[in-house]
Amino acid sequence: MKKSCFLLPFVSLFAAVSSFAQDPQPVRTEAFTPYAYKYSIEDLYRKFSEPMIKMAREDIGELNAVNAKGKFKPDLKSLDQHEAPEWYRDAKLGIFFDWGLYSVGGHAQKGWSRARYPDWYLFKMYHDEKEYHAETWGEDFHRDDFIPLFTASNFNAEKIVSLVKESGARYFVPFSKHHDGFCLWDSKYTQRDVVDQFPGRDLTAELVTACEKHGLYHGFYYSVEDYEYPMIKDDGEICIRMWSDGMAPDNAGLASMENEICEEFLPELHNRMLTGKIPVHHFIDDYLVPKAKDYIDKYDPDILWFDGEWQRPAEYYKTPDITAYFYNRAEGRKEVAANDRFGKGTREHHGDFHTSETDEVVEIQDHLWEENRSMSESYGYNWSDSLGNYVSADELVEMLVRIVAKGGNLNLIVNPDGTGRIPEIQVGLLKELGTWLGVNGEAIFGTVPYEVVSDNTQLGQPVWYTLSKDHKYGYAIVIDWPKSETFICKGANMIWESEVYILGHDEPLKWVDVGRRQWGMSAKIPEEMLGDPSKRPCKHAWVLRFEYDFENQFGK
Repeated sequence: MKKSCFLLPFVSLFAAVSSFAQDPQPVRTEAFTPYAYKYSIEDLYRKFSEPMIKMAREDIGELNAVNAKGKFKPDLKSLDQHEAPEWYRDAKLGIFFDWGLYSVGGHAQKGWSRARYPDWYLFKMYHDEKEYHAETWGEDFHRDDFIPLFTASNFNAEKIVSLVKESGARYFVPFSKHHDGFCLWDSKYTQRDVVDQFPGRDLTAELVTACEKHGLYHGFYYSVEDYEYPMIKDDGEICIRMWSDGMAPDNAGLASMENEICEEFLPELHNRMLTGKIPVHHFIDDYLVPKAKDYIDKYDPDILWFDGEWQRPAEYYKTPDITAYFYNRAEGRKEVAANDRFGKGTREHHGDFHTSETDEVVEIQDHLWEENRSMSESYGYNWSDSLGNYVSADELVEMLVRIVAKGGNLNLIVNPDGTGRIPEIQVGLLKELGTWLGVNGEAIFGTVPYEVVSDNTQLGQPVWYTLSKDHKYGYAIVIDWPKSETFICKGANMIWESEVYILGHDEPLKWVDVGRRQWGMSAKIPEEMLGDPSKRPCKHAWVLRFEYDFENQFGK
C-alpha cells in the first residue's frame, strides 16, 4: 500500500448525536495511598536479574535452534515468502481489545486530527497531560498508583468472547503488552503483569480458553518498546533505558550508552513508575525476544501483531527472529499470520498483511491489508467519549462494507474501562453489526474484490461490490434503501439467466438488462419493503446477489 492511498478522514464517520460524556470522570479517591510492591527495582535486581538473564539465554538458544532447522529464517526476505492463511483472508472482521493499565486513567485530549490515544496516558501523564493529571489525580499520584485500581472486577472472558462471536468477528486480538510494559498474561520475564500485580489472575489464559471454546482465532499484540526500562550498566549500576530522547522527563539528565539512551535511576521516582520490571543487561536479548517466545509457547496464538516499531530497524528489535520462530513453530500444524510492523520503514512493505490506522485505503491494494480503528475517536478507554463522536450503526456497517470491498479486513477496536466493563454503546453497536451480518454475511465473509469497487444508483445511492471467491456470485451492497420501486445497479455484471435476490428475502426479483457493458441491471424492489421498514430483511445497508458473468468482465 502506498501512503498516498490513505486519505479518508476518521472524524467524518462520527454521528453528531449528542455532546455529553458517556461515563463519570475517573478521579482520585479520598482513600488513596501510594502503591508499594513487595519488591523494589533494587530488590528485583538482587533477587531475579541473574536467573532471568540465564533463562533468557536458554530461551534464545531454543528459538535459534528452531529457526536454524525451520523453513523460515530470521530475515525479512525469508519472511516475505510466508503468505496469509485463507482463514485470515476470509475472516474480514476482527476485534482489537484495547485494554490495559492505562484504561483506569481513561483520558486523552484531542490530539491530531483523526484520533485520540488514551492508551498512551501512562506516558502522557508526565508530559502533555501533566496539568490534567495533577488536577484530577494529584501531582503525588504516579503511574503505578493505577495498579491496584486495575481490578478487572467486571471482566468476564466468557461474556466478552461471546459478544465478539455475536458481533460476527472471526478473530480476537487483546493488547497483551502495550508501551508501558504491563502484561495481561503471567509472564516469566517480568513481575509487571496481571498475576504478580493486580488483579491477581491470568486474564490472557481466560480469554484464550474462551476463544478456543467459541472457535475464534486469537492474536498476540506485542509492543516492541517500553517507555522506560531498568538496565544494568557495565559497572553494575542501574540506569533507565528510554524509548528515545523524546521520552525522557523534562528534568532528566541523559547519558549515552551503546545503542541506547539512558536516564539516571531515581529510586523515589522509578519505583513508582516501573514496578515489577527486572533489570537486565540487554533490552532485546534478555527481555524483549524471550518474553515474546514465552507468550507464543504458552498461548499458541494465531496472529502476531507488532507495534511501537517506528523509531528503530527490524534488525535492532529482532522481530524477524520472533516471527520466524512463530512461523516455524506453527509450520505443518496450523496456519498463522503476522502484520507488517517489524521496525522502522517496514509498514506496507513486509508482513502477511499491511496495517492502516484510521487511514483507510482508497483503492484496492495488491497486498492484503487490515484497517484498525475504534467505534469512537479513541484508542483505549476514554471516559469523555460522547455519543457525538461514536459512529452510528449505519456508519459502522458502511465502514466494514467499504473496507471489505477494497480487499481489506477491519480490526475493530473495543475499549473496556479499568474494571473490564465494555461501554454499553459499544456493546449495542457490536450486537447491531452482528445482526446485520447474520443476514448479509454471505456478501462479506470469504469474498474477494469485485471488478468494480463502487458506484452509485440512478438516484445517487452508494453501492459497494464484493465477489464470492469461487466467482459464482456478485454482491451489490447498497447503503440506503431505495425510494422508488425501480432500482438501477450499474455495476452488476451478470449472466443472462441469472436470478437476483435480496439477501434475507426468499423470492427472486424481476430484473432487466439496461445496456450490457454499460449500465448493468434494473431490478424491481418489492413494494412492501419500500413503504414498511419492518418488511425489510435488515436495517442499514442491503444486498443484491446476482450470478456473476466471469467470462465477460467489464473492461475486457
